Amino acid sequence: MDLRTRAEAAGASPQDAFQLLEASTLLARTQDVQTIARHVCSVARQLVGVDGATFVLREGDQVYYAEEEAPGGLWRGRRFPVDQCISGWVILNRRAAAIDDIHADPRIPIEAYRPTFVRSLAMVPIGREQPLGSIGGYWAHRHEATGRELFLLEVLAELAAEALAQASLREEVKRLRAQAVSAEEASVAREEPMLSRLIPVMAHDLKNPLGAISLAAQALLRRGSLDELDTGRVRRILASVERARHFVDEVLEYSRLREKGGLPLEVADARLEEITRSVVEEARTAFPGRKINLVAEEALGSWDTHRVAEVLSNLLGNALQYGEPERPITLSVGSRHEECFVELHNFGPPIPEEFIPTLFEPFRRGRTGGRGSVGLGLFIVNQIVQAHGGRIGVRSTLEQGTTFSVHLPAHQSLPMCPLREGLS
Repeated sequence: MDLRTRAEAAGASPQDAFQLLEASTLLARTQDVQTIARHVCSVARQLVGVDGATFVLREGDQVYYAEEEAPGGLWRGRRFPVDQCISGWVILNRRAAAIDDIHADPRIPIEAYRPTFVRSLAMVPIGREQPLGSIGGYWAHRHEATGRELFLLEVLAELAAEALAQASLREEVKRLRAQAVSAEEASVAREEPMLSRLIPVMAHDLKNPLGAISLAAQALLRRGSLDELDTGRVRRILASVERARHFVDEVLEYSRLREKGGLPLEVADARLEEITRSVVEEARTAFPGRKINLVAEEALGSWDTHRVAEVLSNLLGNALQYGEPERPITLSVGSRHEECFVELHNFGPPIPEEFIPTLFEPFRRGRTGGRGSVGLGLFIVNQIVQAHGGRIGVRSTLEQGTTFSVHLPAHQSLPMCPLREGLS
């Protein structure tokens, strides 16, 4: 069942959807787990109207009550066996629990609840496949949680799973970057399984809520009842979702490269100028106000057209992001000496000279201020070019602008390129 159908079945209102969108924006900006937990508890109380809320994390065979917002206090900072509390039951069974009378449900450790104000509760897991924890909402009076209330808590839990995955990945990327510039750089590759373990979490707990946020935002826009200010906010949320999707796609592609030990190619006869023209037309449609010039000669060869288009789309996307909007981007295609090439030029802030030697390594960025990337785009581009037996280079100065040059041998038939340096 898609998000819109679930929302309608639960009786969620447009105001509920807008509050969830605001919550998604807030959590997307949050950097650490404790702040995520605090925001989630606050949002849960406002969104559902509960008297108290708690944020629980699983730690092996225990659960840790990391944060709460409740009168009189509950169990913040305490740990309990995962199989002896309702939060653990929700995690182990991967489904929500709604209890209108805590004294009548055998899953409740009543001695722990007796000193508290809690009389009814609703608890939902954070993440579906492998829950990272749970979110609890509590009422001081007898209350049977409605379908709307459970729906709102479940969507909030999906947003929390996304935020936790992003926070974990950011911390891991920082660690890898710090080690990459140290004298112990060779040991980084052996320690990267931690990053690999994060990839399934992102796949399950990041892409799904991103799709849910996008659907909800699009539904709000289709209603046509928002004023200009709120319409702008929703459009910014949609743009943020697209950046996050690009972020996830980069990391998943990196993971696939590691798992396969190389880059599979589907080589066929092709025309490089036609591949480039198709990429340029897509960009012109997406950015109608930008001037993109194509200067193309015939360039025949054998390549994986999908992968080559991926290279050109990435480079053109960078030029659109970093180049001066009022000045044109130019792509030149040609061939010489059994080799075909594409040169992409734009004006704008130059890539700092000290960044260029490591520009195509993983987890690097060529310019500061980029968003929606962890520095894998140019690394993947380089892997694709090298898979074809080609090479890529860059020149960048303030006066002459930035030019990326991609050179591909006209004829090669490698079905699989072994993994290149930087990913061993």
